[in-house]
Amino acid sequence: MTLSAAGCTGGGGTPPSSPPASSPGPATSNAPVKFKPGEYMYAFGGITASLVLHGSDGTLEIQNQTGGDVGTPVVYVITGDDQRFDGQIAGAAPIPKGGDVTLSVTFPSQVTEKTVGLVILVLGSNNMGAFAPVAEGSSA
Repeated sequence: MTLSAAGCTGGGGTPPSSPPASSPGPATSNAPVKFKPGEYMYAFGGITASLVLHGSDGTLEIQNQTGGDVGTPVVYVITGDDQRFDGQIAGAAPIPKGGDVTLSVTFPSQVTEKTVGLVILVLGSNNMGAFAPVAEGSSA
């Protein structure tokens, strides 16, 4: 099989008098990022959530701006040594459209601000994905 390519060699047009303007890239810094121990945020698809841990206990806040009801929240943690621990959420229930909830979460004693590797949010049967750690200078 033979492939051929055609290209434009120019002609007929005049080159622009100045180069196209470039847009500045994202701001960067060489300063190390410091995270707030035990604070995590989630924001996607109309769901905003925060989890703040104090030892093995925490507070989970969820705002539902999806335009519909969402299922009962579940939070689990994967620790740095690859163990999964489910949080026990007092009073967990489906969250209605436009609803905001604040819930208490309790994890087994193996879960602390220092052992958390990954925090996952599940709403009903939908695994929403991971929370992100909160950087110092921002709010959870």
